[in-house]
Amino acid sequence: MTFIIRNQANIPNKYIRFSKWKIRKLSRKFVDLLYSEIYIKQVTNNPAVYQAVIKLGVPGPDIIVSEQSSDLKEMWAKLSKKIKRQLRKQSAKSN
Repeated sequence: MTFIIRNQANIPNKYIRFSKWKIRKLSRKFVDLLYSEIYIKQVTNNPAVYQAVIKLGVPGPDIIVSEQSSDLKEMWAKLSKKIKRQLRKQSAKSN
């Protein structure tokens, strides 16, 4: 699986590594992912609000999940839940 990362907000790499780790872990559990594209940008400066859009390439239509938050940990937690829910739906459709 390939990862394409567009970090326009210059967030620390630990959050990028965490997201890649989480996506790999979920892909092994639910369905084979072909690729993953992660787009991160800063929406506002004061307070800093970040937006992340994750596009998952799966057999059939791609899955696109997005989230906005000022807290990066909270944003990745919500994104993880959304990705898990979408992958669960995708695996149910294919079975």
